[in-house]
Amino acid sequence: MDLHHKLAVGSSGSSRDELDGVERLLLAELAEIAGPVERIALVDCGSVLLADELARLFPTAQLVAYDDSYVDASLYDAEVAEREWVDRYMRVAALDSVRFPTELFTGVSVLVLRLPKSLDYLDEFAAAAASGLEPDALVLGAERTKYMTPTQNEVLKRYFGSVTASLGRFKSRALRATEPLGSESLPGAATSAVSSFPRSKHLPELGLTVVAHGGVFAGTKLDIGSRLLVDNLEHLLEQAPHARDFVDAGCGSGVLSARIAQLRESAQVTGVDVSAAAVLSTRETAQANGFADRITAVQDDALRGLPTASADVIVCNPPFHAGTSLDTDVAQRMFREAGRVLRPGGQLWTVYNSPLPYRNAMTRSVGRTVVVGSNRKFTVTVSIKPS
Repeated sequence: MDLHHKLAVGSSGSSRDELDGVERLLLAELAEIAGPVERIALVDCGSVLLADELARLFPTAQLVAYDDSYVDASLYDAEVAEREWVDRYMRVAALDSVRFPTELFTGVSVLVLRLPKSLDYLDEFAAAAASGLEPDALVLGAERTKYMTPTQNEVLKRYFGSVTASLGRFKSRALRATEPLGSESLPGAATSAVSSFPRSKHLPELGLTVVAHGGVFAGTKLDIGSRLLVDNLEHLLEQAPHARDFVDAGCGSGVLSARIAQLRESAQVTGVDVSAAAVLSTRETAQANGFADRITAVQDDALRGLPTASADVIVCNPPFHAGTSLDTDVAQRMFREAGRVLRPGGQLWTVYNSPLPYRNAMTRSVGRTVVVGSNRKFTVTVSIKPS
């Protein structure tokens, strides 16, 4: 699916004809700002429509965008390229070891974000923002009221001296955070706005240390699906004795990548994930376990950037949610791309929620698919590409 097709069918960063309720509330709040605004940062804001309005409302301000998702960033940039205000636009991205780079906060008067579902994501972001923003900067986050919790206020209060909530409008609510506690130039500020992320945890049953940034699926834990796949890895490796080039599709924290590297000394593993946080986590998990020379991680959309016929085995614990909604499209695209990336005779090892209709999709995209393990909730399958 190319970018234009994805825009047509919709996504978190998809093209729309009008602002949604969250964006309308953010604009109503921002319209009350008095004084010059030189630089506005937008974090995970999705639709470019909000930036359109901000470019009009603040005609001299530079707009800086950051998205954790590779897909959302690509869609956003493609739309911005057609805007007349493109010369005032800058994209920043996570670096090799820094999730939220300083360029996202330097000189920013207003930072706008769509509040994340994950409190860990919010925690890591808030710590970085509080350390990098100017003392008089405003952080304005909003979301649909039904997805918000009082804990979001508590997280922000760890890093900002003042956190207040707006009245509910358009079925949405906003949080305003000011007085960043990590700003050295703020009189009387605490200097404790230090993130606890990435976090690490040793899993003694595997002999591995898992490292995870905020918002990565399952964090430093081994989720039920991944555990079932891990339990079957030794058997699966026996079925592919000559496999050397592995791909971990949707690598998350990198625990599957690390386990493969641990069990097979000749393995070279490429972790792929749409999320910058996941890619950083996989790299750091590899480093923590001494596998940095055998595990690489890249940010991509469903394996599209990998060469055709380049992998012996692809291992996959596919996502089945997009935000708060059930969404199996990413998994379906992973299966299609897996069929392309696998060499003849290559194997796709997948764990998935048993009720989902994935087996037929994997058979169509890759080849004959058989069940090799299951429990009450999840199923592990092997799909074999014809030689």
